Amino acid sequence: MFKVIISGISMSFIFGLSFLFTKNALDYTSPMNFIAIRFSIASFFMLTLLSLKLIRFQKKNYFKLLIVALFQPILYFLFETSGLVFVPSSEAGILIASIPIFITFLTPFVLKEKIKKINFLFVFTSFFGVVIIIGFNSLKGNIKGDLLILGAVFSAVFYNFTSRKFSKEFEPIEITSFMMFTGAIFFNILAFLRKELDYTALTNTHVLISAVYLGILSSSIAFFLVNYMLSKVSPAQSSIFANLTTVISVFAGAIFRNEQISFNHIIGMILIILGVWGVNYYNYRFSKEK
Repeated sequence: MFKVIISGISMSFIFGLSFLFTKNALDYTSPMNFIAIRFSIASFFMLTLLSLKLIRFQKKNYFKLLIVALFQPILYFLFETSGLVFVPSSEAGILIASIPIFITFLTPFVLKEKIKKINFLFVFTSFFGVVIIIGFNSLKGNIKGDLLILGAVFSAVFYNFTSRKFSKEFEPIEITSFMMFTGAIFFNILAFLRKELDYTALTNTHVLISAVYLGILSSSIAFFLVNYMLSKVSPAQSSIFANLTTVISVFAGAIFRNEQISFNHIIGMILIILGVWGVNYYNYRFSKEK
């Protein structure tokens, strides 16, 4: 349980800082080109670990994992990138924060795993914390954009379910590596077909630093932590940590961009942390009672 919590906090910290690096990079290159570069670096990192024999693969049918990679990163990034063209990032943030809610509601039906009723209270508590931080006025009501972001939401939901299912057959590092390789192949082909593929962007220091951070930390390591958690606990428990990224983003904005932390931010962060604590505390108690 302790390793799961540490993994969740670490993952949230990495994802929370990723927004700063993404903003810096997208001033100099297109979103699709940057995604292609990001997953290429992630794949190169995984291949390096493999060549150094720090990770090993067994003789398995890895093509089974195509369904996992389809949901994450392929569909998730396609929907999110397309949706952000039509809706502001704040509105997308509120919709993305609903991922743990959908996972909690659907887990008993999809995975046949029991969920304590009190989980719903703390999941909604965490969600409302995100809403308070971002602001109720952020919802502009662009139907096309909202539907695209909801596509990203459900891609993330079913990624959690499929990763959890295949964790009985594959190690977290195997699932993560396959995701990175598939993402690199798909997004490089897509960026090439759209005539956006341009690796000379890496000559820009801002793009290079951001790509290394997002490729190694936000892709390879953070998704490994997610897959590790999904191999140990229910998605209804592990997914709640994602809302902690909002807390990290608030602090990162204050430290690196001199953004103000308001009273609403403080209340929202308290609710998010309370929600994360509640879900994990009662799941821990529930596991002890079995």
